[in-house]
Amino acid sequence: MKTQKQICRHGRQYMLAVMGLLLAGGSAVTSCSQYDLDERTPEGWGASIYSWLDEQGNYTNTVRMIKDLGYQDVLAKTGSKTLFVADDEAYGRFYQNNPWGAGSYEQLSTSQKKLLLFGSMMDNSMQLGSLPSVEGNPPREGEAMRRFASSTPYDSVPVLQPAQMPDNPYWRRHREAGKNMVCMMDNSTVPLVQFIEKQLVNKRITNADYDFIYNHTTQRQAGDASINGVQVEQPNIKCSNGFIHKMGEVITPLPNMAELLRRKPNVSLFNHLLERYCAPYPLDQATTTQYNYLYGTQVDTVYQKRFFSEKSQGGRALNQTPDRGPVNGELKFDPEWNAYYAGLNDQDGNIVMQRDMAVMMVPSDQALNEYWNEGAGKVLRDYYGSWDNVPDDVISKLINNNMLSSFIGSVPSKFQTILNDANDPMGVVEEAIDSVWLGCNGAIYLTNRVYSPTAYVSVSFPALINETMRILYWGIEQLQYNVYLNSLNSYYSFFIPTNQAMLQYVDPCSYGKNQTQLMRFHYDASKVNKQERVWASLWNYDPQTGELGDSIEKVTDYNTIRNRLKDILDTHIVIGNVEDGHTYYRTKGGTEILVKNAQLGAGGMTVEGSYQTNEGQPAAVSYIYDQTEGGNGKSYILDAEPIMGTRQTVRDVLAQHEEFSKFLELMDGSGIFELIHNKRNATAGQNISTFNTYHYSIYVPTNESIQRLQDMGKLSSWEKVDAYEEAGNLLAKSRDSLQIVNFVKYHIQDNALFIGAEEESGDFETAVIDPATERFYRVSATLTADGITLKDHAGNTRKVQTADPRLFNLMAREFQYNNTDASRATNIETSSSAVIHLIDEPLLIEN
Repeated sequence: MKTQKQICRHGRQYMLAVMGLLLAGGSAVTSCSQYDLDERTPEGWGASIYSWLDEQGNYTNTVRMIKDLGYQDVLAKTGSKTLFVADDEAYGRFYQNNPWGAGSYEQLSTSQKKLLLFGSMMDNSMQLGSLPSVEGNPPREGEAMRRFASSTPYDSVPVLQPAQMPDNPYWRRHREAGKNMVCMMDNSTVPLVQFIEKQLVNKRITNADYDFIYNHTTQRQAGDASINGVQVEQPNIKCSNGFIHKMGEVITPLPNMAELLRRKPNVSLFNHLLERYCAPYPLDQATTTQYNYLYGTQVDTVYQKRFFSEKSQGGRALNQTPDRGPVNGELKFDPEWNAYYAGLNDQDGNIVMQRDMAVMMVPSDQALNEYWNEGAGKVLRDYYGSWDNVPDDVISKLINNNMLSSFIGSVPSKFQTILNDANDPMGVVEEAIDSVWLGCNGAIYLTNRVYSPTAYVSVSFPALINETMRILYWGIEQLQYNVYLNSLNSYYSFFIPTNQAMLQYVDPCSYGKNQTQLMRFHYDASKVNKQERVWASLWNYDPQTGELGDSIEKVTDYNTIRNRLKDILDTHIVIGNVEDGHTYYRTKGGTEILVKNAQLGAGGMTVEGSYQTNEGQPAAVSYIYDQTEGGNGKSYILDAEPIMGTRQTVRDVLAQHEEFSKFLELMDGSGIFELIHNKRNATAGQNISTFNTYHYSIYVPTNESIQRLQDMGKLSSWEKVDAYEEAGNLLAKSRDSLQIVNFVKYHIQDNALFIGAEEESGDFETAVIDPATERFYRVSATLTADGITLKDHAGNTRKVQTADPRLFNLMAREFQYNNTDASRATNIETSSSAVIHLIDEPLLIEN
């Protein structure tokens, strides 16, 4: 990379000269705040920084730099500086081995001199013990590991030749133009990286961690201090205008992580993948004017190299191209950002930057090739054929899994706390790391293996790589279900409706309206803002004929789209294997789905939600992705429609069957049904008021058994209650009313049990509270392949009647909305689901 020769930076000299004049009017000590000094302030002040260096006689290289750069007056008379300086003997070693190939002082360019002088200087006067302190009142000690140097982005501005530009579409027109480009590698100051005792102890970074960072070329002892990896030999040389710290070797500015990778030939493949996400962004005219002034040039535009990322300069996302178009993938953070910090955007970036930096785990070319051909990356090779064919939003999963937000949290003594993209332990071991390269914004760990994202072996992987499933994957990311679905600690059966299937979603919010409506989802990749990429159109719909009516509106509200996709995702995820021989399975959202013909596989297997069971047809599985080898389950593709929830409430289902009429009569008089919940949330129909965002079993005694109980005088009726009221016998009315209500509630059980589901048994709570214990009465239930056996509080045994398939395993779902008027509802507030079974005799609390 070519670097133009630079002229002296007049602006900095002028400003510092003014500062010097102001400071000359007062005591020299005032140039250092109380924060800048240790608790024991030096009794007096010595010569100026320049005078001290000149008088020693063995700092001639630094003295010449100060003179050549016109900085003599600043360091001789004024200013408040900290200088990390090397003597001539260290410079002798530097000229034998340095990144620029300069064999003597005379071979150093002006830019290189600026990097050496200003890159080892701070614009504040600080003793060594104060360097780890972060500004505050009072200062917070042991927090800082980085501080900005006195350098500026103009000190060394690269000029890229076309062949040196990254090979991606965003640079292509510049490459093809055949002209050089003035391009800053991040338009921000380069920090110094410091490791000093207070900070290391405070952040629990051990001496062994430190030696690891420097590839075991050191043997750190308590009290050792280093700046950019160079040991401090003699700290706290006091001068009238600051402090000098004598270093063991010459300090050179550290490159950022992106530039580190670009220079390393053994990670060229990873760097090629990384640079897909970078682009040249034109800087403002003021920057170009300043550059032309300093360099005596007439370039039209000065650019800076930046990476598409969730966190870039200023802590803000960079999610659009230089032409303001959408990006296809984002990195976790911008590796070109010198001042990287992991804090919130509204924090003081300078202070947050001081506390930490990042880490990137980068596999060698050999490790990445082995991963592609023989390891977990083989799934990508089999699907795409070459790395260049893998889309950016897929590659970003690999890169982001290896981007660690905190250096302090990623040293060997804390490897066990490093988490992967599923928030599970990543399993990083020191043996996997061959080298460490330190940059100004983080460290590169060169690895001999690839830490693959679980996204590549997750049941959500088909939705990631298939454009035909973009809508659901958008929902996965926006709702952050990717962490859940990427977990390798569970086995998932994940039903994935395609974009085509997502055109057939019957909107549950229309169940409370006069007209059923279809919500048809669409994906717009042209939107820069990811939150705007999925929208929906709302149509009137006749579920009996399948005919679309009028188009009602275009739904673009982000919260509304997320609301429906959450309902869809929750009903499409099963924790467990839906091919284990059962037929009913509980979803993440607590609803049940019915799976038939699983043994037939794709083309024969079907799935039903409560909508398909009650009002529609089974949804066919068109394709099955097997992610069980090294992964976490199977994915089942639905092309026709998604799994959906019924509009039928418990009362709706009961009313459809004469066999349930006596129990429904008791329920109707009990006041258990509601049309609005807690005076806030309207319902689609008459919901059971005791339901609370869960799944339930409703056991309905036969009409005959209820009648017998009433004939025996053991259960009252609403006719008797009404008679008591007419007679003025309010005590009897209250007694019998409570008896009927408790009778009804005792037949409502927490936990939906479906015959055909996995066997289970337990003592489950009902909706009746025992006044003696103030706890809910329970019913004992045993679910087997043959049926359900119940034992009530009175000791009676009851059985679910299975002779008529119309009278057991009946599904219901009850929605609540975000409005007191169901016709005006826009979102699902919550929902509950239930299964209804006919039982032979009533459940009794007491005989």
